Amino acid sequence: MKNKLFLTLVILGLPLIINAQNIDKAVKQLPAKKVAFNAGKRNPFLSKEEVFKIETMKKEEQRRLEAQRLEEIRKAREEREALLRKKMLEEEMRLHPSREVRDKLKIDGILGRDAIVNGQVVSIGQKILGAKVVAVTDSSVWFVYKGERFQVKLPLM
Repeated sequence: MKNKLFLTLVILGLPLIINAQNIDKAVKQLPAKKVAFNAGKRNPFLSKEEVFKIETMKKEEQRRLEAQRLEEIRKAREEREALLRKKMLEEEMRLHPSREVRDKLKIDGILGRDAIVNGQVVSIGQKILGAKVVAVTDSSVWFVYKGERFQVKLPLM
């Protein structure tokens, strides 16, 4: 027995004596315990409350990011609409330059061949806000502004 070395192994609570020369064969015959790693399982160092809190925080962050993305989309849409309105207004002003003064002129009354416009008495040939008075009728006043002729009517009382 000098040449042979015996090992005592405790496997599954049972002692086994294995000849050292046949150890490789014996190890292959031993039942191997399979260790499976599941990444979906929770961290064993965290409590259930901590895991729940972390999951809640992740969900809140996702909601916040989604709300932020929707807000950016809304702002971009509003900016596009504002730019479109501005372009339409520029086009309108190019086609109808009198619009900028037409809305500011208010007829307060008509006195024969004179008119009261924005609190000032004006007659034919005078200018108010850059618009020249060209005609005064019974119920309206005609103006010319940047080559465009337009009429402002006396409001009905």
